[in-house]
Amino acid sequence: MPTEAAEFQLLLTRLTVELGGEIADLLARIAGMQPVEQMAYITAAYPEVVTPYLAASNDLTQAWYEAQPVVAAPSAPAFETVAAPLLDVEALAISGRWSLTQGKPIEALQGSATRSVFDQSRRTISDNVERETGARWARYASANACNFCKMLATRGAVYTSEASALGVTGRSVNLETSDRRAIAAGQMTRDEALARRSTFRSAREAGKRGRQVGDARAGALRGSQQYGDKYHDWCHCIAVAVRPGGSYEPPSYVEQWDKQYAAAVTATREAGQTKGKYGAIDFKAVLRQMDAQQREQTSTP
Repeated sequence: MPTEAAEFQLLLTRLTVELGGEIADLLARIAGMQPVEQMAYITAAYPEVVTPYLAASNDLTQAWYEAQPVVAAPSAPAFETVAAPLLDVEALAISGRWSLTQGKPIEALQGSATRSVFDQSRRTISDNVERETGARWARYASANACNFCKMLATRGAVYTSEASALGVTGRSVNLETSDRRAIAAGQMTRDEALARRSTFRSAREAGKRGRQVGDARAGALRGSQQYGDKYHDWCHCIAVAVRPGGSYEPPSYVEQWDKQYAAAVTATREAGQTKGKYGAIDFKAVLRQMDAQQREQTSTP
């Protein structure tokens, strides 16, 4: 079982390629049917086609999780992984019916299926991280990822559960722009930056929150979202487990993403594109700025 994120990502990608072929065959069989018949057929058939691939995604992910190194006391009990529940049959049927309303049904359903296979893996990772004390997970994105995925992948191993990534609890501390610049310059690692931000180091800042120097600090709260809102169809980002005592260093190309993110944050602040009274980062504005920077770079001869 591979331990490198890129190799594991490739295994899941191969699953989705095989599944994509089955989906093309499935939709070819309904070409001559009436719309009502097509809806009934896809409702029954699509869940049967995709579910084995979701189960395979779980199996691969459990094995990969177990292969990750753990720095634990010899007396620590062995951790047993669990598989995330498979997607509900009706939810899959809804995706199948939705695809028939799209201009390119095959492509639409293949994209939805890709998301389901990768989401299954992400849920299995996050479920086990939440159960294993001291574990975290990081988002791994390929070198050719879209700017949305790049932005989210620059956070390092900061998530302790699915809720911490998507809701208001369990979130790790935030990295500042200065931290990202230092990481990009090779002056510190992500884990070092997170450790530095994880406690109050200033009596003034601690006092504002009724705390003391050395007390743990939590990241800013944010509203809950659905799990899938942080991923998109055809997204190949994976969750990488960082088990107790371990650390995560992303691929070298993420250093450039850190620079792009820091530049985009600076540009949005200079343009007054911030949120709230205190000028909090507007991530949508940052993403637009990253897209604009990329267009400018690609159009430059």
